[in-house]
Amino acid sequence: MNCYTTVLPSRHCGVNLAFEENFFAFEKDPQALYLFFYENNDAVVLGKSLELEKEVFAHKGPEVFRRISGGGSVFQSRGSLNYALFLSLEAFPQFMNISLSYDRILRAVSSCWNGRVIQQGLSDLALKNRGSYRKISGNAQCRKKGWIMHHGTLVYSKRALRRIPYYLKPPPKEPDYRKGRTHKDFMAQTLPCYGRAELIRAVRHGVASEFGAELHSLPPTYFDDLKRRIPFQAERRSKSGRL
Repeated sequence: MNCYTTVLPSRHCGVNLAFEENFFAFEKDPQALYLFFYENNDAVVLGKSLELEKEVFAHKGPEVFRRISGGGSVFQSRGSLNYALFLSLEAFPQFMNISLSYDRILRAVSSCWNGRVIQQGLSDLALKNRGSYRKISGNAQCRKKGWIMHHGTLVYSKRALRRIPYYLKPPPKEPDYRKGRTHKDFMAQTLPCYGRAELIRAVRHGVASEFGAELHSLPPTYFDDLKRRIPFQAERRSKSGRL
């Protein structure tokens, strides 16, 4: 099995969200994995069914977008690495079981921490910090056309982490392990263990090892046609109050 991987060149959130959706229709090898990385400029991304007013402070903040997967709201900025993994149900029919798919993919992503990072709930990765587990990664999935897109965010910058409470409200629903903690007390960064380049390398090799795949780098021009598609439009334009 081959795993084709690249870093997307755009930092525009609408462009990268549109790429993820359009890649479902792109011709792909069903026996291969496709792994993409990207980092956005300031933006808030809502899960597909969330209500903007309940998630984001109304008086401040960057543009707000909506993604095609479920899950919670995410503040995107430099210092938050996104990854998107595409797998076919033809190659992995067992992943019709959603829990099983999360378990195996998150095991691959977290393998570089050698047991220090564990899966919490269905879709979080958490690192033990100051006596309790703190979230370092949230993940979600979208399924269509016989494919799964599993994507997630890994926060590696202290500044990116510090800005989250400024824009996002406490979530209306929270996992049990959060225990009512604020964003500040609930989340942690991947540093000092890993920065951006180390994270990309670690996730690539973790996925390849877990699925027995051979890594192949794709040139940035490979998906030029997809990158020219119309980007997602913001549901709310940027407002004053940027840090």
